[in-house]
Amino acid sequence: MLKLSRRGWNNALIFIVLILMFVLYGIPQRLAQLNSSVVPRLIPENSELLMVAFSHTRLVKVSDVWRLQPVINRPVDAAKLALAWQYALLTPIEVETKSSRIPIAQASIQLAGDFSPLIWLLYEDETQMGIYLLQQAGQSQFYVLNAKHASQLFLL
Repeated sequence: MLKLSRRGWNNALIFIVLILMFVLYGIPQRLAQLNSSVVPRLIPENSELLMVAFSHTRLVKVSDVWRLQPVINRPVDAAKLALAWQYALLTPIEVETKSSRIPIAQASIQLAGDFSPLIWLLYEDETQMGIYLLQQAGQSQFYVLNAKHASQLFLL
């Protein structure tokens, strides 16, 4: 058996408790942080969507029901469109910076509690057919969308 003084045993117990605290608390916390990779979204995760304004129509929430105002000619499920905006995941892409990009569509998103809207710009990719680039106004990061997803979100 180890012969330690009372002070030595106290120090050993303190170090053992600290190591146990680190093992039982610190390591699982760190693993959880590493495993939860942040996936970019159109709308911040804990935000409530109130309105999405397109060039000629708006998607608005009227007493817990989503509606398009004014109603457009083609059939669009407003609730599905709202869900698409709320839960769309984005894939970042690296593109060369050009000052001559002209957006083909724009959406202005109003969130509960925010005074300024989020503005998303949609561009056609010149290098690949059927691929669209999405950018939040004022940001440099681009995201890639396929044609189906772009037409669903921007009512193309």
